[in-house]
Amino acid sequence: MKSREHPLSNLFAAAMALPIVAIPVVVNAQPSTPPSTSSTLLPAGAVVGVRSLWYCEDGNRMKVTEPVVWMKTPVGEEWEIGGSATIDMVSGASPIITSNATGKPAQIYTGASITDRRKAYDASVTRKYGELNENTIGVSFARSDEKDYESKAYGLNATFDFNERNTTLALGIGSRNDRVMSVTDKTLDRARDAKEYLVGVTQIIDRRTLVQSNLVYTKLTGYLNDPYKLTFSLFRDGLSPRVASVRDSRPESRNQIAWLTRGKRALTGLDAVVSAEYRFYRDDWGIRSHTLVGTWLQTVSQTWQVEGGLRYYSQSQADFYRREITQRPIPTISSSDQRLAGFGAFEPSLKVIAKVGDHVWVDLGFSRYMQRGSWKLGGGQGEYEPLTARLINAGLVYRF
Repeated sequence: MKSREHPLSNLFAAAMALPIVAIPVVVNAQPSTPPSTSSTLLPAGAVVGVRSLWYCEDGNRMKVTEPVVWMKTPVGEEWEIGGSATIDMVSGASPIITSNATGKPAQIYTGASITDRRKAYDASVTRKYGELNENTIGVSFARSDEKDYESKAYGLNATFDFNERNTTLALGIGSRNDRVMSVTDKTLDRARDAKEYLVGVTQIIDRRTLVQSNLVYTKLTGYLNDPYKLTFSLFRDGLSPRVASVRDSRPESRNQIAWLTRGKRALTGLDAVVSAEYRFYRDDWGIRSHTLVGTWLQTVSQTWQVEGGLRYYSQSQADFYRREITQRPIPTISSSDQRLAGFGAFEPSLKVIAKVGDHVWVDLGFSRYMQRGSWKLGGGQGEYEPLTARLINAGLVYRF
């Protein structure tokens, strides 16, 4: 028996699809396209797409290019298979040392250009079941390789529709097994593992409003250091200047909790869909973060749509984050990696979506990422080094 029509399928469709499990990560494979006319949460026909991300920090400090190809297709009435593949190409200068030799802590970048290439792919199999094929269960696998990092990930997920298909419960579990190496230390070969658990609910409020909420718990264990980070500090011990040179050293476990809630509402009189989301994150390293995102998707014509958005992010610093070493004895757990510092960031974005013919959608998006220490909620670190970058994202989707 075929599934009956979902009350809001024509309005929201895949745009509100809840990520069932974050491990393995599907490398940006999900399309941002106008909604399908599918009668279920799964597509009625095969879909293939290509997408590419271009990231460039100001001053051409670091550049990333990430092309992706992906597909998913039904197999009969009950099965669906999908997969994606990508190659990340990274080049530029990377901060490896934080030093206070000039009197003020600052990052020192590599003189030579760093180049790296990551190959990644994933595959998934999903089965629908139930009287109306309203429930799903699926498995997934992902692998990525680069010259100093290898990763394998496995996922199991399920969804259950009830309350006349107005409520969907999602459950997921994931596992990742990584190997950390170093191009500067050939003896380094350490394990880094992760376990992840997800529970989520999607609720239709009325024919124009939908809300989702999910909770994810992640347990990381093993080698969690960055083998390339170093803190170099000058300080006085009595009358003699002393030097502290400390490699990045972090705890060998990390417990993370993330709670995400998002909602979408159709503004029928304006031919628009407005969305908002909030994500709270905390871990036992002392980091607390808040993410706020708002978007406005405007239908201009049967061919064109325009989406504008703004994202704000704020995080507190890790308990062991230090921009310089000032105490004796030298701490055994310490990191000057600015990704563990307290900072805030804004990212405005604009995307244009076009329907080309009966089967093809294309989109082009641009965003500007701006990060400052002083933008953290409650005030931040004024000496935090700013970061600004440009991002371009383009995609093409073909529905058979």
